[in-house]
Amino acid sequence: MTRPKKPGGAFSGEFLAEAEMLLEEAGCGIDALDADGDDPNPERVNALFRSVHSLKGVAGMVGYAGVADAAHALEALLDDLRMGRVPASPAVRGAVREGLGALSTLVARVAAGEDAPRLETPLKDRLEGLVRPAEPRGTESLRLPPELDASLSDYERHRASEAGKRGKALVLVDLDLDFDSFDAGLRNAMSEASAAGELIGTFPGTAADPARMAFRLLVALPPGCDAAALGTRCSARDVVTVSAGRAAPPPSAAPARLPAAVPAESAPPEPGPEAAPQVARGVVRVPLEKVAALVDLAGELALARSALGRSLGQALAGASDRGARFEAQRAFARLDRLVATLGPAALALRLVPVETLTTRLARAFARTASALGREADFVVQGVETEIDKVLADELGDPLLHILRNALDHGIESPEERSSAGKPRRGRVALTVAPSGREVVLTFSDDGRGVDAAGVVAKARQTGLLGATDPDPSDPFALLFRPGFSTAREVSEISGRGVGLDVVREKLAALGGRVSVRSIPGSGTTFEVVVPMTLVLLESLVVRVGEVWFALPGENVRRTLQGAADGVEIVDGRACFRDGDEALPLARLDALFGLPKSAGSDGAEPVVVAEDGRRAAALVVDAVEGVWDLLVKPLADSVPRPKEIVGAAEVPGGEIALALDAGALIARIHSGPAEGRTA
Repeated sequence: MTRPKKPGGAFSGEFLAEAEMLLEEAGCGIDALDADGDDPNPERVNALFRSVHSLKGVAGMVGYAGVADAAHALEALLDDLRMGRVPASPAVRGAVREGLGALSTLVARVAAGEDAPRLETPLKDRLEGLVRPAEPRGTESLRLPPELDASLSDYERHRASEAGKRGKALVLVDLDLDFDSFDAGLRNAMSEASAAGELIGTFPGTAADPARMAFRLLVALPPGCDAAALGTRCSARDVVTVSAGRAAPPPSAAPARLPAAVPAESAPPEPGPEAAPQVARGVVRVPLEKVAALVDLAGELALARSALGRSLGQALAGASDRGARFEAQRAFARLDRLVATLGPAALALRLVPVETLTTRLARAFARTASALGREADFVVQGVETEIDKVLADELGDPLLHILRNALDHGIESPEERSSAGKPRRGRVALTVAPSGREVVLTFSDDGRGVDAAGVVAKARQTGLLGATDPDPSDPFALLFRPGFSTAREVSEISGRGVGLDVVREKLAALGGRVSVRSIPGSGTTFEVVVPMTLVLLESLVVRVGEVWFALPGENVRRTLQGAADGVEIVDGRACFRDGDEALPLARLDALFGLPKSAGSDGAEPVVVAEDGRRAAALVVDAVEGVWDLLVKPLADSVPRPKEIVGAAEVPGGEIALALDAGALIARIHSGPAEGRTA
């Protein structure tokens, strides 16, 4: 008996990647519809329809019938919306948003391993109940040339008819383009037409010269728009007004005939249901696991390159054939350059525009503002900044909490803002900017702000600060203490004493940090700083004899040169005095059984390392520098001390052993005596 084939199969990963992109586009589309209100931009409606139509297609191809059925129900409603059979009322837009939410849930259930998730019957019935039966194609003349009228799709006919009803002029823009650059010329003309009015359709034209390409754009222009000026911007051969609306007389001279047969290879795709979305042109979606494997291979190749370089140098040192030696050195130099280029190129594949994160935040902002009864705008700058894909996924929850905090605690109700002399609509701005190896995300609102004295008083009231404890130098740091909340009442969004402390912990786990500043009555600013990538690790590189080590930069408090005067004996243990702390001191060569260096103890550098709970001091031979390193983990089968977790190539070709700072500090605090003495 043949076992039934599992939906998705080998293509489930590709389906999930495609579905995620299409749902992201659809989410942006419904946000735009809500912003347009009852008179939506037709191009946006059509783009939303195409996203859902494409999702239905890919789900059907890989066997997820429940997802395809749900997309079909939503697609039918969106088709009615774009064809004008149903209005863009709040009820219809709400149903579309609910349908998109249900589709997202179905895809999430697929990702969780469910084979056949299906849409709930009540929602499916509600979507289907809003659909109107298609009306027979009308015979009303649009006063277009007969050949053009016969070439229109149902959607193009609907848009042309709507343009006439609204008193818009229908204009044909004739393009005569050089064959070698026609694609750029066509894109420019289509962009100019869309900016001036509505680009209803693009059709092939007839070129007298076979070395040239002809196209015709059907454009609806609002009253007062200069068609001749549009033709100039499009570099058009001719511009003909074929209909000026219902009351326009028939044109005295019909434009040139459209060809009876349209060559498939010449016509750009129509925006109808049969067209595939073009947003992914030139883009290959690759699972992150494959990118990570490529990065690992680039790291392995860099390590092998370094080993080969040392071996080759030794082998060629005594070579008598100068020509062969020169050729070998030149070949290795080329290999060296290629490997050095491959590493950054592989890492760049993990970087994505932060827009992939901010679009999700924008949708959550709109939903939260509506639930809280706030009137506010969310403005984002710097969406082109790139961050690690994994980081973008992990940042969603902490940033969402900050955003909700701004709406719930920061932005006042419209009535409060009016009473305070502020505009009724509040504003939350997110600015994203690179800063060296880090990315800074700054949330600023123009709400009520936070009173520092009130925060301290609340902390004393709840017992987070004792009656005799002094006021903290940074009162806003109390906002991140577990259990602290300034909410006056408990809601689904805030007031349960769980929130900003989790935000801080999550950001710390990602190597980031968060700070707050606020002015009562004027607003609050949260500044989040995270590394640009989770693959490159900023490291302090030190040397003991001929062995190089790398410590994570976030675990290094400071380095000091020749700090013998700071060494003292406390309870029989060598310690290093760092301010008020006596830190256990250890030599790195003694910890790992390396030969003791012959250098002067007084001139040796000391590195003060910490892991968030404890600190220790390390004596090394030299501090070589601070670099962003690609650390390759070592397999468990490789014999080594547990404090050594990986290896990385440093500039210059040396290999540094990557240290686990927490394990190293723990060993210094509780390890054998030889690790404690200076």
